[in-house]
Amino acid sequence: MDEFESEDQQIEAIKKWWKENGVSLLLGLGIGVGALLGWREYLAYQTDHSAAASDLYQAVQTQVAQNRLDDAHINKADLIRNEYSDTPYAALASMAQAKYEFENGDIDSALMHLRWASENSTEPDVQHVAKLRLARILIAQKTYAEAETILLAAYPAAFTAGYEELKGDLYVAKGEIGQARVAYDKAINAADGNASRWLRLKRQDLGSADLDHS
Repeated sequence: MDEFESEDQQIEAIKKWWKENGVSLLLGLGIGVGALLGWREYLAYQTDHSAAASDLYQAVQTQVAQNRLDDAHINKADLIRNEYSDTPYAALASMAQAKYEFENGDIDSALMHLRWASENSTEPDVQHVAKLRLARILIAQKTYAEAETILLAAYPAAFTAGYEELKGDLYVAKGEIGQARVAYDKAINAADGNASRWLRLKRQDLGSADLDHS
């Protein structure tokens, strides 16, 4: 299914950034703590801690990609959430697990893992990707109130197109066509010439506001 594909490049960029900049980030965070623990010991611990979380996540992600997430790797995902929740890999593992559960028909588990990622991610971008995926499934499941709560909350400008498109989907599902037109128009404008063909078709299908009064 295609529900999880649109943000994959963004997630890959986040993972690449963390790999390239994680040590520098840890350097900044560790200055105060280093005075107590010793800088070298602290940095070594954080580096090893992040590397261990990365290895566990890669193992989980590999299994998800092969569509065979067994109990051993589910336990690894649980371990990341329990022991490495201070790293980006905890939320990424939850999102990978959500993808697997969704594609294998366990919608409730997928929603649970996406809620966890959206509430616990250490990276704002990952958090908003999780929220968008969560809202998309909620709309499909006709759980409109929760989806609307997510979509009406504050979000960074970089995510405007994604949030507004899903608002449009939500309003269409609720029969609020005028609001859907507005939301789709905002999404198209925010995409700045890069709106998907699918988004443009959804907006086109709603026609113009003048048709409501003809």
